[in-house]
Amino acid sequence: MREPLSKTLKGMVGEDEGRSRTLNALLAGTGGRGIYLVLVFLALPFCLPILPGISTPFGIAIILLSLRKMAGMQGRLPRSVGDREFEPDTFDSILNGSVKILRWLEKVVHPRAGGWLGGVPARIVNSLVVFVMGILMALPLPVPLTNTIPAWAILIIAAATAETDGVLIWLGYFVALGAVVYFLFIWKFIVEAWYRAGDTWEALVEAGQWIVLKWSLVVEGLSLLP
Repeated sequence: MREPLSKTLKGMVGEDEGRSRTLNALLAGTGGRGIYLVLVFLALPFCLPILPGISTPFGIAIILLSLRKMAGMQGRLPRSVGDREFEPDTFDSILNGSVKILRWLEKVVHPRAGGWLGGVPARIVNSLVVFVMGILMALPLPVPLTNTIPAWAILIIAAATAETDGVLIWLGYFVALGAVVYFLFIWKFIVEAWYRAGDTWEALVEAGQWIVLKWSLVVEGLSLLP
């Protein structure tokens, strides 16, 4: 029987101070399911208010991991990203938060109907979904839920894949679809606001031209006075 994901992460909290607190160390220290645990680690700060202001770097790390997973490569990040040290308090805070979320998820995630998750098509599709969610997370948009919804999609897909839960993963797909729809709505709003701003600018230009024309007529009329 495999060790629960939460127990694997819990064992890494508060270890000796000399250990490396990097994403690559986390990947190496969590066994064959390390990539899924790191995805949970990266997504968690956006599921809970743990560490604000890191959506872009964490989103980039998720993008890189998903591309490697899609290509069937080993889960490892470039040194500039994967070997960057976290502050001990920050690292353990995210790990503790990950453990709490995973313990909650483990009440509903179980190995069931998940044989297809081990195939190449499922690996590519899941990696592609995580890749898209990583891009959405990395966008620095000051709009509520633009980080949270993609993060929950990543977290559910990662946990379901790690535990070969072919039922729960559909919830992850549904949340990912909701994230795409939400971002399309935001994009539509931005485009409409842009066009409205353009119409407003054109109206201001026309009003300015009208004022200039009227003023020039007034000046011309005054010049004709004796």
